[in-house]
Amino acid sequence: MSEAGNRPGPNVLLSLAENPESTPVRSAWIGPILALGTRLARKSDTFADRQLIVAVSVPSREYAAVLIGVGWTLGRPPAQVATDPLSVLRGALPRGNYRALNATHVISGPFQGLDESRTPARVALAGHWAVDRLEAVAPVAESDPAEKMPRPQVGSIGRMSGVDRDWGRRLVAPAADLAIVGTKSWIGDDLEAVLARGDDGDGDSLASLLLPRTEKSATWFSRIYSSSGFADQLPLPDDVLLTILDGQGAIKYLNDVLSPVVVCVFDRSIADESAAEQVVQLRNSRGEPLALSSQLGWTQPAGIEALGFTVAL
Repeated sequence: MSEAGNRPGPNVLLSLAENPESTPVRSAWIGPILALGTRLARKSDTFADRQLIVAVSVPSREYAAVLIGVGWTLGRPPAQVATDPLSVLRGALPRGNYRALNATHVISGPFQGLDESRTPARVALAGHWAVDRLEAVAPVAESDPAEKMPRPQVGSIGRMSGVDRDWGRRLVAPAADLAIVGTKSWIGDDLEAVLARGDDGDGDSLASLLLPRTEKSATWFSRIYSSSGFADQLPLPDDVLLTILDGQGAIKYLNDVLSPVVVCVFDRSIADESAAEQVVQLRNSRGEPLALSSQLGWTQPAGIEALGFTVAL
């Protein structure tokens, strides 16, 4: 994560609460699992023409995949596009899709005109908006499911990681290059959890940091797929750079996933060795070992096992 001025020292543990009403619990494993996603985000361009695969074995799958995904989204910069509202809107393509951000909402829809004869200028974009009230605007490749959603806010994790400094740009032009595959209801439960820095009272919901695409999304950072019937969703979009396979039911699709980075999360509480055998077979037949500590800069915490390797794409 970035060297923010209020970055916690080594003795500050992160905490998780099951939901906003629950008591947060601090634990030493949370930070390293989050950091795995961040390290992958920073190193994703290092392994040209090869797919990086990291297998992580945890005592129980709860929160692991989502935390790795959050680390990835925190570590990925927003898309490198202009977001100055007036300059973007002056060059906007008729009926092109755009996202806009004001103090309270994210707005998304086709551009329908800019009226600079009025003061302040107004734009027709999923409604009519004063341009001087917009914080950022960016084009999008395809329409979003919803025209408007409440603006997601960031708390202590956003400040710790430094994403609060460019949060507006992230909301209108996110990298949006993450996919998580697993049991949707379990992932949904994980997303209700609140992550915080130490005892900070303004933690961030995992849902607000991961921003999965839903029918209510006017912006989004990630896609969630059900492992049941996942074969029908393949191949994944080309813009997916990290795919997290959450649990043995998702890991069986490993050979069909072609994203540059793949993380397999094994749940040791489930007695099923078939997925582990599949990963080991792939590593032994086609893989080149990767030293996670020296080549990725990541060391697993106590109670968690991990291995890494690359294969030719």
